[in-house]
Amino acid sequence: MYKSLEEIACAQILSNESEIFSIEFENQKYWVKKARATKPNKIQKFFYQILPFELLMPSLPKSAKEALVHETAKLELFRSKGINVPKVVYQCDDFFILEDVGVAIHALIRNQHITQEKMYYYINKVIELLATIHNKNQFHGGAQTRNFTYKEGKVFAIDLEESFTSSIDIETLKFRDFLLLLLSFVKIKASFELDYEYIIQQYVALTK
Repeated sequence: MYKSLEEIACAQILSNESEIFSIEFENQKYWVKKARATKPNKIQKFFYQILPFELLMPSLPKSAKEALVHETAKLELFRSKGINVPKVVYQCDDFFILEDVGVAIHALIRNQHITQEKMYYYINKVIELLATIHNKNQFHGGAQTRNFTYKEGKVFAIDLEESFTSSIDIETLKFRDFLLLLLSFVKIKASFELDYEYIIQQYVALTK
């Protein structure tokens, strides 16, 4: 019998090939995320050199250790600023453990039978959180619906891996965040058309 959350994670790290997986300890669910190197997409990087559009902006490459340190530090920073993110409950050089923060927004809104009322409930929650991030003069980096979760009436930001060169100003990164969010809505196959003008107006109204 394992005596600690760390022991459970260490035991499963060796046998679980997934980079992110869930574990349970004392009837609570947690997520283990292995340290992994990040690098920009080569095609994206190539086209950004030709067409310097915000969505094509490549993120900085990082070693596995650098990526782990960056993401856990950003999670702690966001929490200190009152931004909803999962709590880092343990970290070492090889992995870190996060509290469970529910179901991905993308999984909730891609249901073809979702009602408009429920759809806009989730959309408004995501916009509110993204606006909070931006009003704190921060950026997400990967603000697609798959990188937001919902639990007990709250939306949380996850997967804060991406970082960019310091020469890129924060307003550009905020704009990139919002464009990524809008594009992720395009992939939704609801039985009704989304009102993008409303979504844009909501974001504008909530950001300073």
